[in-house]
Amino acid sequence: MSVDKLANAAAALAQKRAAKNPKKEDKPRDFEELHLIRARILGVLIRDARQAAEQSIEQCASQLSIPAQTLEEWELGRSTPSLPQLELLSYQVNVPISHFWGTEVVLKQSQHRPVDAQEYVLLRNRVIGALLRDIRQQRNLSLEQLAATAGITAHHLNAYELGQRPIPTPVLISLATGCGVNLSYFLENGNRVGSFLILQEDLKHFSELPDNVRHFVVSPINQPYIELAMKLAQMGTDQLRGVAEAILEITL
Repeated sequence: MSVDKLANAAAALAQKRAAKNPKKEDKPRDFEELHLIRARILGVLIRDARQAAEQSIEQCASQLSIPAQTLEEWELGRSTPSLPQLELLSYQVNVPISHFWGTEVVLKQSQHRPVDAQEYVLLRNRVIGALLRDIRQQRNLSLEQLAATAGITAHHLNAYELGQRPIPTPVLISLATGCGVNLSYFLENGNRVGSFLILQEDLKHFSELPDNVRHFVVSPINQPYIELAMKLAQMGTDQLRGVAEAILEITL
């Protein structure tokens, strides 16, 4: 049973009981049943996170130093891990610990569907070639001029731009430098692979922020300040000057 179905079943059960016993508000809660439902929800989340990490029960259990049967019991909701065990599991399957407090499964099926490698490479070679031609023309460079910056012939460069030949990465770096752009200019950003790459880069940059900045960003209470900063970043110089003057008037 999925997490959503379990959660809905728990809510329906609570409503049904409330309808049958509208005047018995002080009736003790059935904690045994409540804990059982929570254990089942947690089990679904654990199994989903493990599978998303592409780990077998045996592999994951070995990393946690527990028998495979114990992990299987957790996933079936027959028993539950302690908080330290859950913390270690979170680390091993690379999900936030808060993932196990909710009801959302890891979105792996839509993001990790198989990609036709040959078709992907063929299409990307054409796109990269078109981007290269476009930036070369924007920089008013001839085929011969740009080819010289990478030590290749104009004939080879023309084949690259037409997507007829894949561009070796070291050569593409030289061509990008010759055009005054970074290699990221050519990165994919429009499909599942591109979205994954962008997310990984964002996470990398986020992890490199100072600890106090990361903590500020992830705190929900600070969201209005972040939204304000985003709006300020979109303003022109004159608008920012006006805002600064208005703040100065208020504080004087």
